[in-house]
Amino acid sequence: MGKLRVVFALFVLLPSILWAGDIVTDRFEVVTGRGLEINTNPHGVRVFINGIDRGLTPFTLENLPAGEHQIRLSREGFRERSFNVTVSDTSRLLIFIEMEEIRGTALISVYRQPGSPEDIALNPGIFIGALNETITAPQENRVLINLSAGFHTIRVRAFGWEDALATVLIHDNQTTVLDIYMSTAPLRISNLTQSRRRFNPKNSGNLGITEYRFEVSAHGAGTITIKNSGGYVIHTEQLMQFDTWVQRVTWNGRDHDGNPQPQGFYTVSIDAQQGFDGTQETSINIVTEINYSANIFPLSLENSIAGLTFAPMPHVLPAGSYQFETGILFDSFSAPPFRIGMRISPFDQFEIMTVFNVNLELYDQSGWGVTGSAKYKISDGFGSVPIAFAAGISYTWASERGDPFLSPGHGIGFYVPLALELQPFIIVLCPAAFWYGPNEYFPDFLIGAGVLYRGSWFNAGFSARYDIGSNKEKNNDDSNFNSKLLAGAEIYLFPPPSYLVFSLAGGMWMQDSRIGSYVGLGIGMIF
Repeated sequence: MGKLRVVFALFVLLPSILWAGDIVTDRFEVVTGRGLEINTNPHGVRVFINGIDRGLTPFTLENLPAGEHQIRLSREGFRERSFNVTVSDTSRLLIFIEMEEIRGTALISVYRQPGSPEDIALNPGIFIGALNETITAPQENRVLINLSAGFHTIRVRAFGWEDALATVLIHDNQTTVLDIYMSTAPLRISNLTQSRRRFNPKNSGNLGITEYRFEVSAHGAGTITIKNSGGYVIHTEQLMQFDTWVQRVTWNGRDHDGNPQPQGFYTVSIDAQQGFDGTQETSINIVTEINYSANIFPLSLENSIAGLTFAPMPHVLPAGSYQFETGILFDSFSAPPFRIGMRISPFDQFEIMTVFNVNLELYDQSGWGVTGSAKYKISDGFGSVPIAFAAGISYTWASERGDPFLSPGHGIGFYVPLALELQPFIIVLCPAAFWYGPNEYFPDFLIGAGVLYRGSWFNAGFSARYDIGSNKEKNNDDSNFNSKLLAGAEIYLFPPPSYLVFSLAGGMWMQDSRIGSYVGLGIGMIF
C-alpha cells in the first residue's frame, strides 16, 4: 500500500516537476515524512509560498496543507525562480534548486596617457575585488572578464605607472566597455623592513644575516649604504636595476673586507635614482643592531627544557626566532616513539617550548603526551667569567604508556641550567627537581651535564643525566630508592643557505639490571 502511495504522489507531481526543472541540476524527490523541504545553492535564498515570505533556505515546513502551492525563490544577484508543487499528506517533498547568477561582461582596455614615454613598458595587471585577472593579450592590453551583475571596482597596476581605479556597472547579459588610461609614476621607496632588527654575524649561514625588503614604484638604480654609530661608512653595495615593485638585499654584518663589525647600532640607507637618466633621487633609512648575545643555533627538544638531550641549557633564542622539529626514536625495548616540537622566543631573554609525543606500541595500546615549558635567561655572565644561567619550569601530561621516552616523565619540574662558555665549547650543568604527581611530597632529583661543540654549520655534543628517585609508582617497585642513568651523543646539521636542520642522536640508559639503547633521527627548521 505504501508503494502505491509513492507512485500516486509521483504521478500527481510529474507535471510540476517537468515544468520547474529547466535547470538540469534541480532535483525533486519524494521521501517518507510530511511537508516540504527546500535547499538551494547558494544558501540564503528567500522563500515565498503562495506569496507569503516564509524565510531563508535551507527551509523546512512540516505542517504545509496538502494540495498545490506556488513557490517563489528570490535572492539579489540571482535570477528569480517560480514553480508550482503539489504536497501530499503521506510524504515529504524534497526540492534542490541551483540558483542562476545574473552575470555580464566587461571589456577592459588599458592605454598610455597621451604624452607618456614610449620607452617604459606597460604590462598591466587587473584586480577586481578577490578576483585577480592578468591581461591575456599584453601586446593589446585588453581583456574580456565575466562578472556578476552590479557595481565593481577595477584596479589596474603596472610597474613604473601610477595605479588606476575605476568603477564599472555590469548589466545582465551585456558587455560594458571600460577604457583606462595610465600615467607614469615617479620613483618612490616605501615599506622598508628587515628580517632581523638585531642579529649576530657569527651565526651560521642565513642565521647570521638580515634581509632588507622594500618597495619601489618605478624603474631606477639604487645603492645600500651602512654607517656605524660614528657616521663612518663601513659597507656600500650597488643594487640591481629595479624592474619590479619588491626589492631585497642582505647584509652579513661585515665590512668591505669581510670583518665582523662590533656590537652597536648601524644606520642603513637605501638611495635610488629615477629611471635610466638619474634625474630624480630618493632615499629611506632604517636602524639595525649587531648583538653577539643573539645566538641562534638548534638545541634538542627531547628534554623538558631545550638543550642537550640530557642537559638543559640556559641559552634562549632571540626575540621573534623559533625552532621547529619532528623526529623518531628507535629503542631496544619498544616500538618507535614519535615527537613534534617547537621552541619560540616571544621577547628577549624568554623562551617557551611545547612538545607532543606518541609512543607507538605494536601489541598494546599506544600512549601519548604533551609537554610545555618556559625558560628565562637570567645572566650571560659575571664580569669576565662567561657563565650563563637561567631558570625554567616544565609540565608534562601523559596518558598510560605515554611518558616522553628520554625526558624525566609526566609531572612538574624545576630546572637551573648553567653553562660555561669556552668558545667553541660550551660546558653545561643542570640540577633539577621533579614531582611526578600530587601524592608525591618529595621530588626526585636530577643532575644533567654535558659538553657542546659549536661549529659554523653544525653542533655536536655529549650529555648524561642521573635520576635519583624515590617515586615507587614511577619506579614500579617496593624500594625506597631508585636511580637511572642516561647518556648519549648528538649532532645537529644546519648547512647554509637554508633554514633546515637535520639531527642524529644515539645513546644508552641503565636502570637496575636493565640496560637499553636508542638511536634517533630528526628534521626541522630554525629561524
